[in-house]
Amino acid sequence: MIFRTRFSLNCITAALAASLLAGCGFAGNEDQVRVTAVEDGDARINPVGTRLNFASSTMRAAIAKGLVGLDEEGRVVPALAARWIVTDDGLSYIFRLFDTKWDDGREITAERVARLLRERFSELRNSRLRYDVTAVDEVVSMTGRVIEIRLNAPHPNFLQLLAQPEMGLFRAGHGAGPMRLLSEENGIKLGQFDQSSEDDAETQEEDDRWVSLRAERAASAIARYRSGAVQVVLNGRYHDLPLVDAADISSGDLRLDPVAGLFGLRFIRADGFWAVPANREILAMAINRPALLTSFPKVSAWQSRLKIIPEALDVEGINSYPDWASMTMQDRIAFAKNHVSKWKAAEGSVVPLTIALADAPGARILFKRIQSDLRRVGLDARSVGNSDEADVELIDEIAPYDSAPWFLKQFTCTKTDVCLNDADAKIAEADAATNLQIKARLYAEVEKMLVAHYNFIPIAVPIRWSIARPGQRGFAVNARGWHPLNALVGIPIS
Repeated sequence: MIFRTRFSLNCITAALAASLLAGCGFAGNEDQVRVTAVEDGDARINPVGTRLNFASSTMRAAIAKGLVGLDEEGRVVPALAARWIVTDDGLSYIFRLFDTKWDDGREITAERVARLLRERFSELRNSRLRYDVTAVDEVVSMTGRVIEIRLNAPHPNFLQLLAQPEMGLFRAGHGAGPMRLLSEENGIKLGQFDQSSEDDAETQEEDDRWVSLRAERAASAIARYRSGAVQVVLNGRYHDLPLVDAADISSGDLRLDPVAGLFGLRFIRADGFWAVPANREILAMAINRPALLTSFPKVSAWQSRLKIIPEALDVEGINSYPDWASMTMQDRIAFAKNHVSKWKAAEGSVVPLTIALADAPGARILFKRIQSDLRRVGLDARSVGNSDEADVELIDEIAPYDSAPWFLKQFTCTKTDVCLNDADAKIAEADAATNLQIKARLYAEVEKMLVAHYNFIPIAVPIRWSIARPGQRGFAVNARGWHPLNALVGIPIS
């Protein structure tokens, strides 16, 4: 039986009525693109700081280049740096800068960029990148155009780290493109960056390429797209997929990024029955992942997961799949039902598992599926809001780079009380190792420990969807789930 949450289309209809901005004829000009980013929480766009929402990250990447950036296909490309080399030991990255300027016309120098990078690495120790910026030992300017970043241990994904939007640099509030702020009326409007100073700006030829950016809830974003008021919607998540289905968005317009990351239940409290890893294993066994994922018809290719780190990052010879991975669903249910029955006979009843989820139609579908699966084995579940006390919370995060430790560090004792000190110690040992093969093997051993601990129950690969018509310039699905604004109107990053 497929569970579908009943919800009204009134929210879409109301949003549609509010967003009819006479934009239907607008979509024909590929040099002028309106973009909406879906935000569940605070929709303010502020590119300054260390904890940026998606819209703010998108704006920062547009107006404040770092040494490198990401193109529309998620590849690392030159930005402030024209080229770079990496020493054989992986401990030194040397960058040669372009001859370019900040948006107030001042020259960009290696000395100033090195100082800004040192400050930024320090600031980002309190951000989602905090586990990786600690790898930086020193940043020095070698000449007027050359910068060296020295690491205290090899970091194979360091260029991907530098390409994150948080690594975009501001000097006294001034960025270096590839775009510049034109206005903040009716959303953020960004246009072509030029290197002229304010004194001769009037002599520059006007460029009519621009992108407007706003942030709002999914229902409003979908309605704007349907009305023709925006051409691109970004940052959609699984829990709003029923709205896409209800709005009858064309399958050709719905774009799914093949991202890597975590989508599953992380234990943040474990009492009674759930304090025992073997009992948390029952939750992992009971969830019928293929049936759950088929409850979202727009994403028939949604992939289920049974382990933490993607197979592409696996270390040969270490099997991190759970022991029951090859069992049929029927056998898993029988085993789990028998296990729960024995527990209840010896220990008494089990209180329902409380699951913190967003207040959204897709989250309700997810919960109903999990609750039904638990009831089949003699357990139950209760849904609560994201801000309420719960036993488990849903993690729905994209990995910013191809990094095994990123996955593992979401389950350390700094993230949840349901943790393993031994795993944390082995992560620290791996971080300090200078041999890449030893590092990889240690991380793989940590995954094996965490899989057996069951403080995380993997369900699937994360879903990130966008809406854009086929042929939209500068838009491509990619493994990073990243869609730079400058590419949408043909403005190069450097």
